[in-house]
Amino acid sequence: MKKNKYLFGIILLGIIFVLCEITKYDEIIKIENDYVFGNEIEVIETYKEEIEKLRKENNNDDIVGTIEILNTDFKAPILQGRDNDYYLRRLPNKQYNINGSIFLDYRVNINTSKKLLIYGHNDANLKMPFEILEEYYDIEFLKNHKIIEIKTYENKLRKYELFSIFIEPSDFSYMQINYNDEEYLNHLINLKNKSMYKIESNIDKNTNILILQTCSTHKDYAKYNKKYLLLVFKEI
Repeated sequence: MKKNKYLFGIILLGIIFVLCEITKYDEIIKIENDYVFGNEIEVIETYKEEIEKLRKENNNDDIVGTIEILNTDFKAPILQGRDNDYYLRRLPNKQYNINGSIFLDYRVNINTSKKLLIYGHNDANLKMPFEILEEYYDIEFLKNHKIIEIKTYENKLRKYELFSIFIEPSDFSYMQINYNDEEYLNHLINLKNKSMYKIESNIDKNTNILILQTCSTHKDYAKYNKKYLLLVFKEI
């Protein structure tokens, strides 16, 4: 009888120990989940709040996101109008200014489009919104600044990595946005092959891309009336 009581006691203690460990594990998981979920909420709210603040400061809901070149101090609002002319000569607050703004092609959606086109001015003598892009002629700068982040008002972070850089004086077909799969892949291959530097990167028909365009002041293209510096990134 004593042996049965002793055995029962051991079994009971074992059950209590297991239940305590399960409860402890559940609490750990709950804490971890709360921590991760809390961080996600904090980050998401930060994107929206940051852009909402820019909208209020400029009294302009055309601010749809921000663009940031990692490892630099470059960060700017992204505007999007009803055409590709309005923000050529207007600041984020809509005041007329020759500098214009950095703006997204009116035909695309910053959150969902497979291909984004973003424009901004550059000039050899004036301080302009996209002058930093000419730093990419330097291969060392390029190697250290290949990543760009786009944050949107709709709480989305899109991260892109550079895979091509070139100056285009004549073929502006890169501005097209509608392709079938074969055309799109050929388009990406063409963009990659034009690069002045060989940048290792895999692309396919499912690759999302971002093209940044600005005027080039490169001396080798001085004879051309139009010469655009293009930086092409793939979403990662």
